[in-house]
Amino acid sequence: MSRSARLFFPAFLICLSLMACGQAAPEALPPEEIIARSVERMTGLDSFHFVIDRSGAPAYLDDEESLSFSRAEGDFIAPDRATADIRVIAPGLVAELSIIAIGEDYWETNLLSGQWQALPTGAGFNPAVLFDPQRGLQPVLENDLTDLQLAGVAELDELPGQKLYRLTGRVAGENLVAMSYAMIGPQPMDIQLWIAPQTFELYRILITEPTADPADPTIWQLDFWNFNTPVTIAPPPIEP
Repeated sequence: MSRSARLFFPAFLICLSLMACGQAAPEALPPEEIIARSVERMTGLDSFHFVIDRSGAPAYLDDEESLSFSRAEGDFIAPDRATADIRVIAPGLVAELSIIAIGEDYWETNLLSGQWQALPTGAGFNPAVLFDPQRGLQPVLENDLTDLQLAGVAELDELPGQKLYRLTGRVAGENLVAMSYAMIGPQPMDIQLWIAPQTFELYRILITEPTADPADPTIWQLDFWNFNTPVTIAPPPIEP
C-alpha cells in the first residue's frame, strides 16, 4: 500500500465514524417551551398535508352509530380550507368518501354513487375545524396538556435520520370532544408528540384513549407533512 493510501484510509474511517454519529443531540428545552413554539409554528403555516388514523373501538360519525371513522388523509390551507379522502366503516361495508370544505361551504361525495353533493353547514365531517386556531388543535395543545415530559429524541420510520423531540403527557378531553365531532374524549388521555428541534414543526401526535378493555385502547395517530407546500382547494364539479 502506498504512503498516500495509508494516510487516506484512516481519514476515510474517521469520516465514516462521524457520519455514523449523526448530528448533535438537540438542545433539551423545557417541554412547555417546545409546545409553545410548535403551536406558534402551526398557527403560522399556510398549508400542510395530514393523515388521521384510528384503531380500536369504533368512533361514530352519526347519531345512529351506523357509520364509524377509520382514516382521513388530505390537505389543509389556512385559514379554513380542507380536502380529504375519508375511510368509513358501516355494517358489512368499508367505503371511502371525499370532502371539500371552503369556509362555510361543504361538499361530500355520496357513498353509493360517488357523485359530489353540497351539504348544509355543519352537516358533515370538516377537518378544517381540527386546525382552527381558535377552537382546534392549537388551543388544545396550548391549554389542555399536563404532566409534560421530554422523553428524549426519536426518529419516525417515515423520516429516517431526522432526530425529533418526543414529548409525553396527558391531554384533557373536553375540548377534543368539540373539535372532533365527539369522536375523541371527554376523559383525560395519554398523549405523545414528535416535534422537529429546529423548526418546531409538529410531525406526529399519538393519543391513547382508554376503553372498557384496558388491553384494547383506541389509538388516534395524527401525522403532518409537506409544510407550506403549495396546494389548491377548489369547489368540486357538481352535476346538474
